[in-house]
Amino acid sequence: MLQGIDVTDKVFLEPSAGKGNIIDVLNERNAKQVLSFEKDQTLARSIQHTSTYLGNDFLKCTPDQVSHVDYIVMNPPFSQDEQHILHAWNIAPEGCEIVALCNSETVKNQYSTYRKRLGTIIADYGDATTDLKDCFSTSERKTNVNVSLVRLFKPVTSEQYDYEGFFLEDEPEYTQEGVIKYNEIRTIVSRYIAAIKCFATMKENASVMNELISPIGLKDGFQYALNYNNTVTTQADFAKELQKKSWQWIFHKMNIEKYVTSSVMKDVNKFVETQSKYPFTMKNIYRMIDIIIGTRSQTMNRSLVDAFDKITGHYHDNRYNLEGWKTNSHYLIGKKFILPNVSKFSFSGGLKFEWGGRNTEHLNDLQKALSFISASNEELVKLEQFKPEEGELEFGAWYDWGFFEIKGFKKGTIHCKFKDDKLWELFNRKVSEIKGFPLPEKL
Repeated sequence: MLQGIDVTDKVFLEPSAGKGNIIDVLNERNAKQVLSFEKDQTLARSIQHTSTYLGNDFLKCTPDQVSHVDYIVMNPPFSQDEQHILHAWNIAPEGCEIVALCNSETVKNQYSTYRKRLGTIIADYGDATTDLKDCFSTSERKTNVNVSLVRLFKPVTSEQYDYEGFFLEDEPEYTQEGVIKYNEIRTIVSRYIAAIKCFATMKENASVMNELISPIGLKDGFQYALNYNNTVTTQADFAKELQKKSWQWIFHKMNIEKYVTSSVMKDVNKFVETQSKYPFTMKNIYRMIDIIIGTRSQTMNRSLVDAFDKITGHYHDNRYNLEGWKTNSHYLIGKKFILPNVSKFSFSGGLKFEWGGRNTEHLNDLQKALSFISASNEELVKLEQFKPEEGELEFGAWYDWGFFEIKGFKKGTIHCKFKDDKLWELFNRKVSEIKGFPLPEKL
């Protein structure tokens, strides 16, 4: 599985870790970090010492959790291997390589929609010709099936933003001499510095305590619990985790998510996951915000194209075996279009929207981009105001939502209609300009 892969200083994800055999090999070969999922709680407890444990259900893993991984190396349950590999493909960041074992029948006998979709992705972006035969016949957990090795490479198709270049020199610590105007950024930086110093003191005290109690037969190592299943023992690890949380606090406090798309937030998350060598200072915080604002035009264009590709991907005759409708065109977005997996039942039996899903993510990004190209922030306010409670909405009824009217159905689909014909045309012309598509003078 690792043939041709330089493991050293790379970040890996193991989605079905078991007792940690793959994790152990990656650590032995000097992986920078190994992220993991495992359903069995007994096994999960054992791998938390050798990996960064993310949860018990890989199929609920979100792109922001793995935005910084270089490789996904997986031995998924063969009963659901196609779904696990497809999910890995969906959440993998651009440039990531996926290496997966699966039942050979999964790639050879494409009788289901999932298998057909996986087969098309393999044909476009990878290879599954390596036949490992019945390689688990003598293993600890036998499968008695022929096994294939799947390799997929997620291409880099969008403009990526590297935030490493903007960091400035370290700066002196801030001291309160006289009256200083209240500044939340300064406060969070001051708290960060003070917490790092406090951690060092705590560890020193723990060492003293161990020296005092070890002669009488008691000894315990020092660790600080950040949250459930996440503890640190070194000041460097504590500083990294604290810095990640501090960046997230700043972005939330400044409402950055309201004005930038999910793809930008993934880039930012990737930076935050890998930024420990840079100083966490006021200068750098303000510079980061300048970079995000300064590149907003490019990121909004990127969001327009992402939404275009997603919606047109559900054209009724698409080759990826996605659910499609004749309402959706393959060369422009119609005034009315359909997306699956957005609406669902609430606990009370009414209509609820899957706001955290991938398709609603595209719709939210599209709303932000349309607000940008139409120079109207009023619609973003409307989006925030549209927070339906469970059971408040009805299936099959039209509701106003930003630039669209939307209607949800029980099977999970959502119908969207542009409210403004001029904006609909502007959107299609903008995407055509970016992609180089010819469009008629009148749409």
